[in-house]
Amino acid sequence: MPISLFARRPAAPDPALWTPPGTTVVQRYRNTLGPLEGAIVLVYTSASDRSSSHGAACLGCTYRAGRNSSRVRLAETEAADLANAHAAHCRAIDRGVPAMPDDADAAQIVRSRLQRMRPHGTSPHPVHLADFLEDRVDLQRDDDFIKQAMFEIVRTEGDFLKAAPAYSGSTGTRFLIQPHPPRT
Repeated sequence: MPISLFARRPAAPDPALWTPPGTTVVQRYRNTLGPLEGAIVLVYTSASDRSSSHGAACLGCTYRAGRNSSRVRLAETEAADLANAHAAHCRAIDRGVPAMPDDADAAQIVRSRLQRMRPHGTSPHPVHLADFLEDRVDLQRDDDFIKQAMFEIVRTEGDFLKAAPAYSGSTGTRFLIQPHPPRT
């Protein structure tokens, strides 16, 4: 079979229209670099929970926000204010849509987030899907992937993450990050 010298590449997604898998983008801001167009800053929420927590992410630099300075999850207006402020000051050029990580790298993003959340002390820490909002642009996965990655961590690292039945009256599973082991 002959190979065409002029084979067309698939069109790259336009960052101004792109929505990371597993999210719903509710607002977009573009930074300006004088006559050049800068990067897009997204305000988004999880595709499965469109009413509560929001995140902001720049597609030109590493800026990600999912909580405010008081460590409280962001409402849409607060995420929009942060995204707008970032767009006004960021000087990153548009890098395009980030490459989608393979499943192993995406699972590592989930594990790294859990590791950063690991508590000190004696009480386990509950995990919520909203805890992954800052990672959604890089992760590019839906809630089911995140849950499956956590189930795999429970299976392989039960001293780090445990699964338990959801609270009474609801169905499903809740995940609990176990505290760091005591120092001896």
